Amino acid sequence: MKKILGFALAMLFAAAIQAADLGYDPSADPFEQYRAAIEEAAANNKLVLIVAGGDWCRWCHILHRFVSSNKDVEQALHDTFVVMKVYVGPENYNELFFSQLPEAYGAPHFWIVSPQREVLGSQSTAKLERGRNGYDKESFLAFIGEWRERIRAERYASMPAIQPAAQL
Repeated sequence: MKKILGFALAMLFAAAIQAADLGYDPSADPFEQYRAAIEEAAANNKLVLIVAGGDWCRWCHILHRFVSSNKDVEQALHDTFVVMKVYVGPENYNELFFSQLPEAYGAPHFWIVSPQREVLGSQSTAKLERGRNGYDKESFLAFIGEWRERIRAERYASMPAIQPAAQL
């Protein structure tokens, strides 16, 4: 009976994972996604966060649940980044697109890109994990905060200096 119950629970979990739409579309054109994300980031003073993954990826599901169940993390993420999810997996490895980015080891993987199309960072989400089944909220918010501060520093560095009144 325990084996049957365990098997049934495993099947329900597998079905729930398959049913969740995480936003990774194997048929999407990542170059078109990228163009739109860069345009939006430039218009809204944000960075682009490219996330490689797929609905097949256990940690992608965990990431999705973590972000959607922590509204402060979700808000901070979307205040700082234009999030662009690119499918990588058996249905479409998007090799041409990913060949232009620093190599990733596993999924999900993050690349941070400026509106000027400069790759500013590349990292596995493993640094943000807590144990074997979740993400660490403090680490995740710190990650977002570091990039938010970088945006602010860049914005203020590009502003013209205010001249003293005697020089005007």
